[in-house]
Amino acid sequence: MSFSHFSPYQFVTLRTFGRAPLLAKDAMKQRLLDCFMETKKHFSLTIAGYVVLSDHAHFLFKIPGDYESSAIMNDLRTNFLRAWRKSTPLFERDAPNNAPFWEAGIEYRSSYSTDDLRSHLDIIHYDPVRHGLATRAADYPWSSLPARIAQGHYSESWAEIGPPACISRVARECAATVGL
Repeated sequence: MSFSHFSPYQFVTLRTFGRAPLLAKDAMKQRLLDCFMETKKHFSLTIAGYVVLSDHAHFLFKIPGDYESSAIMNDLRTNFLRAWRKSTPLFERDAPNNAPFWEAGIEYRSSYSTDDLRSHLDIIHYDPVRHGLATRAADYPWSSLPARIAQGHYSESWAEIGPPACISRVARECAATVGL
């Protein structure tokens, strides 16, 4: 992936309602990724990275043209819910039919530099380890990291000795931005 002709990428976080583990099942994670790939095609997005965890997902993408991030994420959330309701019998759902699946808000951040973009990719790819879902980031299948390793952008042993230094820096910047 080349970042030489840089334009802003959007770092987006979707959260399940009440941070419930509604995405814990592999089929749910795959369904969300399938819907994200459909959204990618529909809006001609350039995807830099993604990860789907049990109660939230992060996406990093570039938007062409005049589309708004909120329209893209609303499209993704709507398509996912439609697919979930169509394919999952009511008695098997982890949330009642009338309960909200997603938190109302969506967290957005723009990446304007190559360093910022790489930092957000590191955050995305290290998140499964940080949340205890994998011991090695490279082993987590619901992330773009395995593909990035295959493409030569990361080594197989990336972050095995601990989190990349940029993670705490970006976390501090995010906290300062939202007033935490």
